[in-house]
Amino acid sequence: MTALIIIAAVLVLITALLFLPISLFLSFNGDFSVKIRIGGICVFNSDNADRKKQKPPNKNKVETQEQPEKSRQKENLFSKLKDKLGFTGAVKEILYTVKSALVKIKKQLKKITVKRLTVDIRVSSDNAAKTAVEYGAVCAAVYPFLSFLESAASVGIKQINVVSDFNSKKPQFSFSATVRLRIIYLIIAAFAAFSEYNKFKTRNEL
Repeated sequence: MTALIIIAAVLVLITALLFLPISLFLSFNGDFSVKIRIGGICVFNSDNADRKKQKPPNKNKVETQEQPEKSRQKENLFSKLKDKLGFTGAVKEILYTVKSALVKIKKQLKKITVKRLTVDIRVSSDNAAKTAVEYGAVCAAVYPFLSFLESAASVGIKQINVVSDFNSKKPQFSFSATVRLRIIYLIIAAFAAFSEYNKFKTRNEL
């Protein structure tokens, strides 16, 4: 009898934890970044996890010529994708991947609140006509995605900035979101995101 009570108590505790509300901070500025907070306490930070994976430099070891070459070759995810598909293609590919993951959890999206969403895209190139064409293509990808998100989830404050910059030759793309949800929905979303991210990497040979 005591064992059954303990098992029941553990199941109740696990169930309660699964429905515990948490805050999720997502950002993309060349690479994806994720922070998870429970009750204001940060329990996961992908930036810190990446830094821990990097070994500290050995001061006693003489740096070879090969090492700086490797560091120069290291690019962030968006740079690699932009070199492969172009700026517009890279933006479309990332939005397609995110939307594919959201479609998988469409039923759960109604119970997820996006408290703040910011998107900043500056389209520019070395040719004014090309910039105008790419701006139209980016808008055709961004605004349908935002419409889908608004129809599927509760979206609060939005700061959307998609502009064509004829005074610069370097395009920029970044977004961030503050999401409030329960742990059980985070687990479901994590599986969908992981699946689509693997497809994304395979599809683009990254």
